[in-house]
Amino acid sequence: MEENNNEELTFRKIWQQIKKSGVRIVVYALIALIVCGGILGICDIFVSQSQYETRITYYYSGAELGENPWGGQEDVVSDIKSANNVSTALDKLQYSDEEKDALVNLIIRNLNVISAVDNEIVNEDGTLMSANYSYRIVLSQDSAIDKLIKSRNDYNNILSAVTTNHIENFKKKFSFSTSLGNLAVLDSYNAFQKYDTIRGHLNAFSEESKTWAEKASSFVSTSQDMSFASLNTRIQIASQKLENYLNFVLFNGINANGETQYVELKLTEAADMIAIYEEEIKTLNEVLALIMQNKDVNLPNSGTIIVNPPDPKAVTEAISLAVSNKTLAQTDKNAWETRKTYFNSQDFDSKSEEEKAELINTANALELEAINEYNALIDSYKLMIDEYNSGYNVSSLVRMTSVPTQSTNSPITMKVGLIVELMVLIIAVIVAMLVTGKKGAMVLKKKAAEEQQEVVLIENSQEVNNEQNAEPQGLPAQGLGDPTDQDIDSNDVE
Repeated sequence: MEENNNEELTFRKIWQQIKKSGVRIVVYALIALIVCGGILGICDIFVSQSQYETRITYYYSGAELGENPWGGQEDVVSDIKSANNVSTALDKLQYSDEEKDALVNLIIRNLNVISAVDNEIVNEDGTLMSANYSYRIVLSQDSAIDKLIKSRNDYNNILSAVTTNHIENFKKKFSFSTSLGNLAVLDSYNAFQKYDTIRGHLNAFSEESKTWAEKASSFVSTSQDMSFASLNTRIQIASQKLENYLNFVLFNGINANGETQYVELKLTEAADMIAIYEEEIKTLNEVLALIMQNKDVNLPNSGTIIVNPPDPKAVTEAISLAVSNKTLAQTDKNAWETRKTYFNSQDFDSKSEEEKAELINTANALELEAINEYNALIDSYKLMIDEYNSGYNVSSLVRMTSVPTQSTNSPITMKVGLIVELMVLIIAVIVAMLVTGKKGAMVLKKKAAEEQQEVVLIENSQEVNNEQNAEPQGLPAQGLGDPTDQDIDSNDVE
C-alpha cells in the first residue's frame, strides 16, 4: 500500500510541490500575465470597433405606449433611420450629392435605435407612476464609412445631425400651422361671390380651430387670453356677421354687380348636376339588376368604377355616392331658388340712385365688418399658434439628453480577458511546477551520480591500498635471516 500511495498524485504532494516552486510560480505567473495582457491589448486594437451614441427622451403622455403627442402610433425607430432623415442630416453637414449617395445606406446599416426606460417611479401597489422614455441612437464605426469621411470626429457630427434633425422634424410635425391668410375687400365680386368666398374661409378656419382644440384642449394663450375652443366660438360670431351681410342683400334685392344673372346661372348649374346624377343612378340600378341575374356587364363610363364582371358591392357604393351627390345638388338648387324668391320680391331697379347707393354702402359696410372680424381672428390665431409652438407644449416634447459620446465595442470583453488571463495563470503555475520537478529530479540524479562516482573512487582507493599492503608478505626481507646460515657462508668463503 505504501508503494501505491507513493506513486499516486495527492493534494499533499501537490502542495509540497507548490511550496517548492513558490518563487518560480510567482516569476512565471508575472511574466505570463504581462505577456498575455500585451497580446490581448494588441488584439483589442485590431478587432475593437468604436461606437458613437446619443440619447433622446420624450416628455409627453402616451410616449410609453409608442404614441405620438396627438394620440396616434409613432414609429420612432423607422423615422430616425429613414433615408430622408439621414440624407437631410448630411445636407446640413454640407456633404456633396455623391458623398451622400455613398454614405446614406452605410449609415443606416450601422445605425441602431434602442428603446430604454429610466427613472421609474412605482407606487406601493406596483403601479408605474412616471418614468423617462428614451431612445439610444448608436452609430457604429465601419471601414467603408472611414474611407468616405475626413476624420473620426465626423462620426460625432453625423450622429448629432441625425439626432437633431429627427428632433426638429418631430417638433415640426406636431406643431400647429396654418395656410389661412387675411382677406382683402372683394371689390370685383358680386354679393353672392363675396359671401361664398368669405364663407369658405370661415368654414376652413372653424374646422382647423376645432382640430387644435381637440389636440390641445388645455392650452390657453396668455397673450390672447383665449383657448382654441373659445377661438372657435369667436369664429361663429364672425359667421353670424357674414349672414347679416347676405340677409341684407337678399331682403333688399341688391342687384349692383350682376347678382340677378348670377342667381339664374347657379340655378341652371344645379339643375344640370341633378340631371347628371339622376341618369347615373338610373344606369347603375340597371347594372345592379343585371348583376343579380348573373350577367357580365360593364359599368357606364359616367360611373366611378368599371369592373368586368362587376362587384355588386362596388356598384351599390357607386349608387350611394351618386345619390349623395344628387342630394347636395338639390340642396344647392333649393338655396338658389330661395334667393331668387327674395330677389323677385324686391324691385331694386325701381329705387332712386340715392336709395341704391345707400343700400349698397350699407351692404359694403356689413361685408367689411365680416372681413375685418375674420382678419382680426386670423391674426390672433397665428399668435396663438406661435405661442403654442415656442412654448413648453412643443419645445419640451423631446430633447437630446446626451451629447454624442464615443465608446469602444470589442469582442475581448473584461470577462473574456479575465478568463484568458486565468487560463494563462494556471498554465504558468503548472509549467513552473513541472520545471521545478524536472530540475529537482535532475539534481537528485546528478547527486546520485556524484555519490556513485564517489563510492567508486573510494572503492578503487581501498583496492589500491589493499594491494599495497599485501605486497611485502610474499618477498624475503633483505639483510635478515638465520645467523647460522650467514656464518656458514662466511666460512665457505674462507
